[in-house]
Amino acid sequence: MRITVPTPLGDTAVRCEGPPGAPAVLLLHANPGDGRDYDAVLAALAGRHRTYVVDWPGYGDSTAPDPRLVSPEGLVEVAERVLAALDGEDAVTVIGNSVGGYVACRLAEGAYAARIAGLVLVDPAGFTPQNAVTRWFCREVMGRPAVARHLVVPLARAYLGARRTPSARATFERVRRLPHRGEQLAVHCAIWRGFADPGFGPKDPAAIDVPVLLLWGLRDPVVPVFLDGRRARRTLPRHTVSVLLPTAHEPYNERPDLFLRHTLAFLADPRAFTPSRR
Repeated sequence: MRITVPTPLGDTAVRCEGPPGAPAVLLLHANPGDGRDYDAVLAALAGRHRTYVVDWPGYGDSTAPDPRLVSPEGLVEVAERVLAALDGEDAVTVIGNSVGGYVACRLAEGAYAARIAGLVLVDPAGFTPQNAVTRWFCREVMGRPAVARHLVVPLARAYLGARRTPSARATFERVRRLPHRGEQLAVHCAIWRGFADPGFGPKDPAAIDVPVLLLWGLRDPVVPVFLDGRRARRTLPRHTVSVLLPTAHEPYNERPDLFLRHTLAFLADPRAFTPSRR
């Protein structure tokens, strides 16, 4: 089943799988990408949960009439509109990767916090210390289509890791087409420019009052564990459970088995979760 949610940034496509009445899970993907990036783990999640998969504006089946307007803050409002459209889902666990992880944090801080049952943050954005170099890179390198079109594919080779799974290879093929798709490239660059905004970042992450599972790839070249990961562990609430995985930026694509081992256990009982040692 698919629903379409009107938002200020465009019509947002949401795919729904899993048994009605089961605990709800909302999947938020990285930039670039779309909801299909979660295909390697979707069947397992939807076997136990009512699972909603979002395509961010301009990606997948979602529209973005003006790609230049898409921003991380705009994606927070998109996710709020999606939550408002999920009738009957009063407790939703949000799984977010990269910018999707940032949005997940903001949901748990904002007006919809009472509807968030838990967070699974996968190499989330928003914990990179801002300085002149990072702002320049976001605005003038990845934020400029003429420059970024030459870098998105090499960067994807690095952040997708080994690409041993069909899902990872399919994600990479979609990224390979990005430099030739002007509107999607414009969305990609607009989100990167938003990372340099002075107000970008979780507003009060220590006050998040739901169980949090933080998954971080040890080989992530985009948000390194020794810098961004360490800062996230320091600033997220004390009840956050942190797990390091032998992957790059998208563990659910590279090692779906490890991702599911921890995530399914967390979803089963978030407040009693302890990491598997197997």
